[in-house]
Amino acid sequence: MTTPRLRMGLMGFSVEDSLAALLRNRSALLKWEVSGIEEADALWVNGESVGMVSHDLVRVAGHGSQPEVLLDLKHLVRPTAFTTPIADERIRPPVTFDSSSPASVDKVLRRAETVLQPLVMQLALAAQIAERLHEMTSETYHVVRGGKLVAVVNVGGPIGIDLTLTPQHVQESTWKGLPAAAGDVPSSFFTTTYAEVLWVYVSRVETDLLPRRYRSAKLYFRAIPRVSPRHLTNTHYQILSELASEPQNFKRLQQAIGLRKEVLATALSVLYHAGSITTDPARASRGTGRAAEGVAPGDLRQMLLPQSAGAGASAADGGKRTLPIPLDLP
Repeated sequence: MTTPRLRMGLMGFSVEDSLAALLRNRSALLKWEVSGIEEADALWVNGESVGMVSHDLVRVAGHGSQPEVLLDLKHLVRPTAFTTPIADERIRPPVTFDSSSPASVDKVLRRAETVLQPLVMQLALAAQIAERLHEMTSETYHVVRGGKLVAVVNVGGPIGIDLTLTPQHVQESTWKGLPAAAGDVPSSFFTTTYAEVLWVYVSRVETDLLPRRYRSAKLYFRAIPRVSPRHLTNTHYQILSELASEPQNFKRLQQAIGLRKEVLATALSVLYHAGSITTDPARASRGTGRAAEGVAPGDLRQMLLPQSAGAGASAADGGKRTLPIPLDLP
């Protein structure tokens, strides 16, 4: 099974190799990797590179290609920990740890994983979905372990997960296929969507999950990805803008956007699993080839942002779900 990884952003470090090794070599069910700051799930800040700006505002010195950054300690939206010692004794970080102590590193990572429990469980469930992808013929699945409901999976629709459990519970569960009428999610469960769960998973695994035909066949814009706008990068907008203007193959799309092959393949993979692109012209958006119903390709970003936040179907498709996956099996 392909193991997804949580992402750690490193701020203020001149040398990151030792920290990357700490994350890479950690012996635990959950794995971490170093990532860019923007896409990171959590942050480690070099305590020796910080200085007080005001009561809650901290400056983190830049190193190498990293620019100087200001952190507002009262409005941190991601788990953030500072290495000790702290250069400015006036600073009171929310969490500190000793990067030379395995026990301290383990403790701070476990703390971050607790905060990131919704994401952790989505990744665990998505890994199981990926294993069963081509066998899922029911509209709804109850994921059960020892008679206890772990998750409710509506293929192409809402997903509910019991956050009091662990990834191991998900791995040890059985899947029971049921009709759509059994798809109600318990109110105590964390609720997300099928598209969102697969998006975060596909974007975090090293395995190439793009179907082979997407590297040679003509690609069409199909639908706006029904995921949170925070997942959409400029690369995704560029791809969708190009395909909304006219269908293109992989090579031509790569030349138009100027991406490395592996970067384009990863971006296309998440868009495929979100139901946004297709190789079947019959499933293409009616606007493909004429700027997505009159919207200029350069303005596609504006069209995407207000609509991608919702999980419901558009009026154009009569309220029908545009997923599940696999969407384009030959």
